[in-house]
Amino acid sequence: MYLTASICVGQSVVSAPSSYQSGFGRLTANPQPSQLADQGSTLKSALSDRFLLNQSLSNFKFSENFQAKSRGPKEVALFKAVSPAVVLITTEDSLGTGSLISSKGEVLTNWHVVGSNKEVGVIFKPERDTQKVTKNDLYRGVVVKIDQVADLALIKLVEWPANRQQVRLGSSDEISIGSDVHAIGHPRGESWTYTKGVISQFRNDYQWSGGKGALKHKADVIQTQTPINPGNSGGPLLSETGKMIGVNSFKAGDSEGLNFAVSIDDVRNFLSRKDNRYSAVPEQPQSAKCEWKTVYEGKSEDKTSEVISFDTQCSGKADLEIVKPIDTSKPFYLRADRNLDGKVDLVVLSYTRNEKWSLSYWDNDFDGKWDAVGFHPDGELKASRFEDFQAYSAKLAKSK
Repeated sequence: MYLTASICVGQSVVSAPSSYQSGFGRLTANPQPSQLADQGSTLKSALSDRFLLNQSLSNFKFSENFQAKSRGPKEVALFKAVSPAVVLITTEDSLGTGSLISSKGEVLTNWHVVGSNKEVGVIFKPERDTQKVTKNDLYRGVVVKIDQVADLALIKLVEWPANRQQVRLGSSDEISIGSDVHAIGHPRGESWTYTKGVISQFRNDYQWSGGKGALKHKADVIQTQTPINPGNSGGPLLSETGKMIGVNSFKAGDSEGLNFAVSIDDVRNFLSRKDNRYSAVPEQPQSAKCEWKTVYEGKSEDKTSEVISFDTQCSGKADLEIVKPIDTSKPFYLRADRNLDGKVDLVVLSYTRNEKWSLSYWDNDFDGKWDAVGFHPDGELKASRFEDFQAYSAKLAKSK
């Protein structure tokens, strides 16, 4: 059975089946805190129009939903207390929502909102509801941690408005079927829109896929009737006490009233985890008639290795090679061009020279730089675990 899950990215809803397939998704480098401190004085000037490409600040208008007449006193008080800590996140190709969750300038959002971006624009709500958003409300954020599995990301601000309250984190004890919940976000650019609904169900280990790269996701989720649209992604799902109990993340296809938020327990686990966590991207479907074809078998151009080249995607050119150096002190290796751009983006090493695989290097955003290191203790081609390439390199340097 397939469930079509839609993730809110920019101004469109991306749909993809939630079934699991193999492959590995994009990775994001983890900037060090020391890199942030030197940039404080240049924040405003560094925020060039690339953060607002095709997205004029004048387009970030307030929805009429913020008017007090549309809500009761309790809802008015909740919006007034929480909305200053709800931010609008903008990249070159999308916008989403986030929550300021600490006095250290940490902003929580969805991974699919930031994608492979290392830096994002973060816009804070003006003090008055009727006040226009200006460039003075725009700050620079650096993506410091991601969890592709639970679809979460943490952004670190170098500078942010003074005396801003944070969104308080709640607990799973506040999650009850039938209870009222609230959301604040930016659906389709309608900034700081308030909506209200009820919790329909709580679902453990829920699986879905979609968004950038169609990655596979898994988390405990809260199913709600709270209206969610593109631009709401990454925003807080709030209890009656105004505390965050989830992160609004996706809706089920074109269905009405089937909206989902990653639960607060997964949020807390993400925040306590030191390392990034990566998911898998489904393989691209191939024609049933497509079979591997040997393109070349013989000596390498420099005559130092035996090479077998394959066309595995029926593209008419080699995209995978097994290389066996004549020098027995060197490992066998497999190299692949997964996106057919003519550049190697995966290398798997066999130190024992018998195709029992040992270690692999992955360029998952195809930018010419290694992102992850895979480990193959069982000798199988599929890695059993991964580490961030920069973290792995740092450990190697310390061990020398």
